Order: sequence, then structure tokens, then C-alpha cells
Amino acid sequence: MFRNALGLSLTAVLVSGGLAVPAQATPACYLGSWKLTAMKIVAKGKTVNSPTAVDVSKGGAGARLTLTTTAATYDFTGSQKVAFKDSSDATSGWNQFTGVLKVRATITGDRQGVLATSRTGATGNARGRTIYSDIKGPSWSVRANLAQGIYDGPLVQHATFTCDDTTLKMVDKRKRNGWTTVSTLQFTRN
Repeated sequence: MFRNALGLSLTAVLVSGGLAVPAQATPACYLGSWKLTAMKIVAKGKTVNSPTAVDVSKGGAGARLTLTTTAATYDFTGSQKVAFKDSSDATSGWNQFTGVLKVRATITGDRQGVLATSRTGATGNARGRTIYSDIKGPSWSVRANLAQGIYDGPLVQHATFTCDDTTLKMVDKRKRNGWTTVSTLQFTRN
């Protein structure tokens, strides 16, 4: 074994003429298809009604995330609803996501690192719908929200991650309009 200039471990096999043929490098741990098993989103901020509002969302299991070296694709087909309880406006209910969204991504690391997504250039037909106590609320484009800096459900902005052969865990901390949001997501290999 030897190390090349990029630091990749390669196995060299000598063939006639003294040439070395390198073996394939192991793909990064995060690459491939993952299925959401747990998600909790906690947003804290101030409102007119509350100086210490806390909004909590949980759920969304079954959403699929496919990661390549340049993109994150979210497929909400068959995903469970995301229940929410918002003290900011005294509402509760759930959001249901459907469709697919592909976003540009930059990923550093392998078994641990950072996944950063772009608000621009997203494609897909993903939609969300809110239900308040069995009353239908608005429906919206997840892509349009992302373009405005709103990260719906399991979408992450700049998440740290750890992964092994079967599990991917992410924590995304972000700030917007005086609010701090922490999303904790866990996936299993799909």
C-alpha cells in the first residue's frame, strides 16, 4: 500500500513492464440513499405575544434523502406528517410534504463533516400543506420557500453530520429574523 498526493489509500498491483494499477478508493460514507427515521425541529424567538416563544415540530419519517457529491434530493413520497406545536402563535397541527426536491449541495468530510445546501437552483415539484386542528390551511411550494430562506421539514442549510454504514445523523443550526432553529435528523441506509 502507498499514499498518493491526495492522501487516498491505494493498493498497487505490479503488472508486466513495472506499471502500478491503483485500486478504487472507497466511496464517502454519506453517499447514497437514506430514509428519515426521526426528526425534531426546535425554533426559539420573540413575538408580539411572547418574548420566549418556542415552536416544536416532530415526525416526517419515511422521507428519503439521496446524497451525491454535488446534490441532495429529498423524496417525500409516502412520508409521514410533521406534527407541530407553536407557542409563537398558539397553533398546533401538522404539515404533510409530497413530491421531490433536488438542491445543490457542498459536502465536506466522510464519516463526519458538513452538508451545506444552496437556496438557488433547486428543482422539483415538492409541496407542503398545513392542517390546523382538522381545518385545511395553506399549500405551498417547498422550492419557492427555500428560495426565500425557509427550510421546510427535513431540509437543512448548513448541517454537521456523522455517519456509519447504516446511520446518518445531522444537526442543522440556523438563524433567521431573530429566531434560532435547531433541526436534529436521523436516517438509516435505504
